[in-house]
Amino acid sequence: MSDSVSPNSDDPAGFGAPPAVEFHEKLYPSIGVWICVVVFGFACFAVGAPINVPVSILVAIVLAATLGLILYSSSPVLEVTEDSLQVGRAHIERDYVGTVEVFRGENARIACGPGADGRAYMNFRPWVSPVARIHLVDPADPTPYWLTNSRRPEELALVLGSDPEHQAVRTPEVDQSVVDPDEDESR
Repeated sequence: MSDSVSPNSDDPAGFGAPPAVEFHEKLYPSIGVWICVVVFGFACFAVGAPINVPVSILVAIVLAATLGLILYSSSPVLEVTEDSLQVGRAHIERDYVGTVEVFRGENARIACGPGADGRAYMNFRPWVSPVARIHLVDPADPTPYWLTNSRRPEELALVLGSDPEHQAVRTPEVDQSVVDPDEDESR
């Protein structure tokens, strides 16, 4: 036989090893959301109990379990590998990831609301407050940045900030100044 390169013995298909995961987070519902699911189950029971207690117990369990399953299975994943970034259903190569900004508290609310660009890809879950704004540097993509909730946004930013020339980790203040129209007219 010739001196051909044989595929890796650990990878029988010869496609190469999958890239190593550098960051992984699934935005599961918080404890408060799970408490609301239980309260929803009790409410379903209370509605049906005057009619038929055994059926209302069954309906309450089925509806609460269905709601819990929907919340659990629809939780988005944030994953960073050496080659790519995945935020929910969106996926991009790391070459196109620019600076990353981290927002908490009131700054996160403003960044997700009045400070957000309508062209941005947004991945929000109400049970997670901190936000990471991931700027994109793809000239062919009209999306200026991705805005996503994360329970560990600083860690996500540090993992994405591996190239100091193109990426930085910042926690900027969002300008909240509002011009009073009465004040403008008096000048």
